[in-house]
Amino acid sequence: MRLLFVLLFVLLAPNLSGQANLSSGSASSVSDNAALTEMYTVDQKAREGDHIDWGKLSKDDAQRRKDVQHLLAAGEVRTGNDYYHAAMIFQHGQNPDDYLLAHVLAMDAVAQGSKEARWLSAATLDRYLLSIWQPQVFGTQFHGGYGFGPMTHDRINPEIVSDSMRAATCVVSSAQQQKTLETANHGGSFGSTQLKEQCK
Repeated sequence: MRLLFVLLFVLLAPNLSGQANLSSGSASSVSDNAALTEMYTVDQKAREGDHIDWGKLSKDDAQRRKDVQHLLAAGEVRTGNDYYHAAMIFQHGQNPDDYLLAHVLAMDAVAQGSKEARWLSAATLDRYLLSIWQPQVFGTQFHGGYGFGPMTHDRINPEIVSDSMRAATCVVSSAQQQKTLETANHGGSFGSTQLKEQCK
């Protein structure tokens, strides 16, 4: 596990330093990518409502990921919002590589000043860890519910991330996560693991 965090730091460190230079220079004159913003909007709307065609959504998600890959290769993902939108699209991927790329993109968004990407950086890491059969660390991912038995916290290692670290990434405390589970399993609505006020 420690090796994973070291690897991610090595991968991200050059990127973060470069983006820090951008933020102090001409980054303010760069506009969000309109096509990517539209892709993100469609991605979110496709998940609204109770009657989702999951087969169609899966195909559309795959096409969006391909389109984002083209934008990344062309250097068209530049702003904090761009990186956040790209990260969310890959968060809806289907394999460890999708989730790992989503995590790197979310961290890039944070480095570019996106506050709302802080929660996504935690959620993408949790999803990546679970996809490689390792326990999550922040506690953003749940399993079950919706007719598939009681909702649970899936696999989680509670020893790595403290509640102060969760708060720094806009994730609710472990106690609040347990309350969310209890509420959902007793007929209440499922609450978010995101501290929304801190992420605005």
